[in-house]
Formats: sequence, C-alpha cells, structure tokens
Amino acid sequence: MEQQPLQVAGRKQLFIDQRFIAESDGVDLRVNPPERRGLVLKAEGPWEAGWLFSGTLIQEGELLRMWYGGWPVTVPDPKKRDMPPPSFCYAESADGIRWQRPKLGLFEYEGSTENNIIPGGGSSVFRDVNAPAEQAYRMLVVKPGDADNGGIYVATSPDGLRWTEHPMRVFPFYPDTYNQVLYDPRIGKYVAYVRSWAPLRKVARTQMDDLMKPWPYTEIEEPSTLWGEGAVPPPSHELPQAISCDELDPPDMDLYTPCVNIYPYAEDVYLSFTTPYRHDPASKWPNDGLVEVQLAVSRDGVRFERPDRRNAYIPLGIRGGPQGGSIYMGVGMARMGDEIYHYYSALENSHGEYFGYEELKGLGGLYLAVQRLDGFMSADAAYAGGWLVTPPVCFAGDRLELNIDCGATGHARIELRDENDIPLKGYSAEDCDLIRGNHIRYTVTWKGNSNISELTGKAIRLYITMRNTRLFAFQFK
Repeated sequence: MEQQPLQVAGRKQLFIDQRFIAESDGVDLRVNPPERRGLVLKAEGPWEAGWLFSGTLIQEGELLRMWYGGWPVTVPDPKKRDMPPPSFCYAESADGIRWQRPKLGLFEYEGSTENNIIPGGGSSVFRDVNAPAEQAYRMLVVKPGDADNGGIYVATSPDGLRWTEHPMRVFPFYPDTYNQVLYDPRIGKYVAYVRSWAPLRKVARTQMDDLMKPWPYTEIEEPSTLWGEGAVPPPSHELPQAISCDELDPPDMDLYTPCVNIYPYAEDVYLSFTTPYRHDPASKWPNDGLVEVQLAVSRDGVRFERPDRRNAYIPLGIRGGPQGGSIYMGVGMARMGDEIYHYYSALENSHGEYFGYEELKGLGGLYLAVQRLDGFMSADAAYAGGWLVTPPVCFAGDRLELNIDCGATGHARIELRDENDIPLKGYSAEDCDLIRGNHIRYTVTWKGNSNISELTGKAIRLYITMRNTRLFAFQFK
C-alpha cells in the first residue's frame, strides 16, 4: 500500500517516537534528562514547614505562577494516616529562580492572615481559554466520603486566588491524590487524567465537552472497595488506561501520577512526567518504596509510551540525601528564552517512611529542572556514525531548520530525496554543507544555498547522516 505523505507544512516536528523514522541504522531514540539547577523554594511559613510538595505552574506573559502544597510540622498520628489537610499555597516569580510568597490575606492560620494560603485547596489548576472571565481558572477538588458525596468537584476563580467550588459532583469516584484536567485544543475537548487502581496504580483518561457536567465513564459490575464498604470507590476499570505498567516493568510497580503537558512549541507532542513507584515489601513502613520520574510520550494524549529503556527523566539522588527517597514532577512548564523550566519536588524519605515520623520537619522542596527547547528526546547517532530516512513529507516554506547538537566531534548532513528515495539534484549529501556544533536553530545549506522553495508542496524524504550527534527537531520555514 502506497504511503501517503505526512503533511508537516511549516510546523515544528520532534523526534519523540518513530513517526519520522522510516528506516535507520546506528541511530536510537533517547530520553534526555534536564539540567538540575537546584532548590528554588523551601519551607518558610509554619503552615508549610513540615512537608513542601509541587503543584501547578502557569506562565502568564513574564510572570510565572505556582500553586503548591505544604503540610505543617505536627502529625497527629501518622500510623493511622491521620494527616491534617495540606495548605494550598501560592508563589510567583519573574525569572523562575527567585520566588515570592505574596501575603494574600485570604486565610487565617494561627490567628493571622499574613500568609500565602489560598482557601479551598485542590489540585490541577489551569487557565481555561474558553471560560468566562469570572471562571477563567479552574481546579479539581478531590474529596473522600461516602458514595453519595465523595468524588471530584470543580472550583472556578477569576484570578486563581479566590475560588468558588461548584456543588455538582462531576465524577463519583475518589482517585486519591494526583489528578489533573486540561483543555486540549487539538480535539476541542476537556481531558482528565486520574489515578486508577487496576489493580495497582495507573493513569486513566476521560474526555468531555463540558467540564462542569458529569464526566463520562463505563459502569462495571464490581466497583473497587479499596476505601472500604460504603465509601466512594476509586476508579478501577471504568475508564480506559492512558499510562500503565506492562510486562517490561517489575510486577510490584505503580505509575503514580499523570503530570501531562501539551507541548505548545511543536505539533502533536504530549509529554507525561509520570512517577514509577516500586513497592518495597521488606520495608518496615507500610505502603513504602522509592519514587522517581520517567518520561512518557504520546501523539494524541490518549495512549502513552515510555521510551529509552525506561531510564529516569529525573533520577533519584544518593540515598540519605535530600533527593534520595522520592521525586515528583509538578504540572506545567515555562519557556524562558531557548530553555524550558519545569519544577519537581524531592524528598529524603521514601513513599511510606514518614509513617515513622512524629513530626514532619522540612521535608521536601521545589527544585528547578531546565530542559533545552525541544530537547526532551532526540534521535542519536553513534560515535561511529549512523543514518535515518524519514517517510515522505509535504512541507511549506523555503528553508529547513534543525535543532541539533553535533558537539565538538560530531557532524551531520541532510540529503533531500523524492518519495522513491532518489536524491534530488542539488540537494545530495555531497552537496550539503557539513553541519557541526550545537544549534537550536540551524539553517541547512547545500553549497551555500538554503532556498528550497522549488520543493514546496512536493513529497520528499529527508536522508540524514550523522556522527556522534543528537537531532531533536526539524522545521520547514
């Protein structure tokens, strides 16, 4: 069957899967961990001095806004999981490094409103471009309880600070801690990613036209009773799985969080920074194990795959150190020039270790991770060299631009071929000027000429030869 050309027009394309690799040799897709730039937010107020953890990041113009959580020091009875409710806090920054906690005056804590606590805490704040101004921000509120009252509700806000919880329950299940919702402009619908147990933790997905009305799901004969008889059940098999373990994973491992981001700077790129949590049955603490961050990718946000040998995107630090027990990525990312900022919380303790603490003293903090623009994954050529050829593509534009890192010892060349794999005159590998060095935006030339407008609208293939090179993205412009 003849392959139809991929219509890439002038949109940027990332190498996150095999979409743009028809054939290759000596080239592998690899995950690229970000650069860790250190601790940017640590506990200050007593309402967050026990345990500080990540939440949601939204970039609005030159302002970065962060909604995060924190627990006070006192733990009534950790063995019974009798934790006080966390504080829902707010901070903001102009540069992503120095963060301020505005004194909001909205919530009284120990007799004072001089704090950054937001009343009515929830999770997964997002800016809804379709909502009226008085509901511009939306947030999930996840409640335990009985089958009649527990579940997920939605709160709205005009400014992200003053929230109104709407009385209609939208999802009659209690998926516990980490859940999120977003608007997907690709399909014109709201999408929720929620924790499910099937039987261990996985990430399920549902979509809807109206976030404020009951979400669709499939009724099953025997809902889970994980929270006890009469309690609102957790989701189990009512929704299709989006991110889950498979036969390559240890049998005692969860995928703990969704942390899904629609990457806005390229076409069809969904990134999930999920957290594998492998249970430790030998631990003296209940529900214990180590947690770190992996990358999962998708072209449609429906089903994700985890590439690159399941290597960690943000691996654990040395055991016993401040990042040696648990790492969780926050939702959201910000573009700062040619870098992507996103944030994670790291803790010395493993998942269940806090059960032995009489007090939570300064657990965790928010750390900055910096990724190269488009750099989450790359098609990497071996030191000895390698090549790949794309399927046929149709483009619009008059030049080809690459995000590519050849380093000091590598190089690359681009040959343009017709859809039958025959090199086009004037655009052979021998004609291509050698690409060297590290570039975010490199314009390819053939004997000094970059203009390829004569090929616009035609089906062509890119035959790319590389040595010791990482290729992140291409774009016709």
